[in-house]
Amino acid sequence: MTENDARDWAASQFPASTIDRLDRFATIVTRETERQNLIAPSTIPLIWSRHIVDSAQLLALAPASASTWLDVGTGAGFPGIVAAILFSGHVTMVEPRAKRASFLREAVTALDLDATVDQSRIENAHGAACDIISARAVASVDALLTMTAHLRAPLTTYLLPRGRTGEDEIVKARAGWHGTFHVEQSITDPASTILIATGVRTRCSASR
Repeated sequence: MTENDARDWAASQFPASTIDRLDRFATIVTRETERQNLIAPSTIPLIWSRHIVDSAQLLALAPASASTWLDVGTGAGFPGIVAAILFSGHVTMVEPRAKRASFLREAVTALDLDATVDQSRIENAHGAACDIISARAVASVDALLTMTAHLRAPLTTYLLPRGRTGEDEIVKARAGWHGTFHVEQSITDPASTILIATGVRTRCSASR
């Protein structure tokens, strides 16, 4: 997907006011990358295809009834800030690094988003179980399912961009977890996948 393709796709999915917010966020990320290493400089000219639309495509996979979204290891704001721009409910972003958590809070304020930032490791994060849990380039699927167990409910949906490893990670996850696991092809890269999991529970707890 080219930058023009990415912008055209976004324009076909979201209103002009939302595109403006996404554009503003792209500018915020680009400027901050000069001060801290948010995204690879080589991806700045590709920010819409590599980061914004790559995150925005998750919204189509989210359950319509969802009202809470948890993003793990949000970093530069992908997909957390993009989800907060597009999602109709509340987004919580968990980010352990102080500078990045501060950046995320500033972006939330600048864009007037219904979102909060928790500067902590996901294992130490507190709060109610969330309808959606996402994570981009954070740990293995097996590790993520373990680390987020205290924030998961029976109907929680995981949306996990996995690059090219989705099918392999499903095989590994099924060895230790019950639930429904499948992958969707990314619209930004035909070789990349998004792993979707629902009804997740450990095999040992299911057998008790």
